[in-house]
Amino acid sequence: MKAKSQALRFRQALELLHRTDTRLMLMHSRDGDEFYILPRGGRVDARDAQKILERPDVRSFDDGLFPGHAQQWRMCR
Repeated sequence: MKAKSQALRFRQALELLHRTDTRLMLMHSRDGDEFYILPRGGRVDARDAQKILERPDVRSFDDGLFPGHAQQWRMCR
C-alpha cells in the first residue's frame, strides 16, 4: 500500500490560498475524501481543511458533480 504524502501545514495552506490562481479542492479517492491545494500546493489534512472552510473569507465558486455540493473553494479578495 502506498504511503500518504506529507500534508501541508495550516499556515502553508493559507499562504498558498492567498495566490489568485490557487484553490482548495475536495477530491475523492479509493481511500476516501482528501483535500488539496492546487496548483503547486499539496495535500491538506481534513481538520485543517475544515478550519479553512469555516473562515469567512473562503467561499465556494462552483458546484461539484451535484448542485449544492461544492468541491472547490477560493480565498475572497
